[in-house]
Amino acid sequence: MSRQGSGSGPDPELPDPSPTSPIHDPRAGRFQPLVRSSRFAVGVALVLALAGTAVPGSTGDALDAAAIAVVVIAPLLRVAWLAQRWFRRGDPRFGLVALGVLAVVGAAVAVAAW
Repeated sequence: MSRQGSGSGPDPELPDPSPTSPIHDPRAGRFQPLVRSSRFAVGVALVLALAGTAVPGSTGDALDAAAIAVVVIAPLLRVAWLAQRWFRRGDPRFGLVALGVLAVVGAAVAVAAW
């Protein structure tokens, strides 16, 4: 008798992944705020880009620029969030690398604005 596709429910030989099960990882959802914010940023950028395409003139150009700004700023906010998390959790090496990435981007913006 084949085990695949039997449709009789979960395999009795596999452990139960419930919160009381010994294989449950309480850290499993620790990046969910980051995932939700990334999905939100993608949605906002999409809406802004579509609106910028549909609206003519300078308003459409401003919406397109806002979409690009969201696409650029969202990853930088993610790096900043990770940096503070790494410093708070006691891993200053990764925190310093994240700050270095932000410093390089900030220097590039400063040079471009100059």
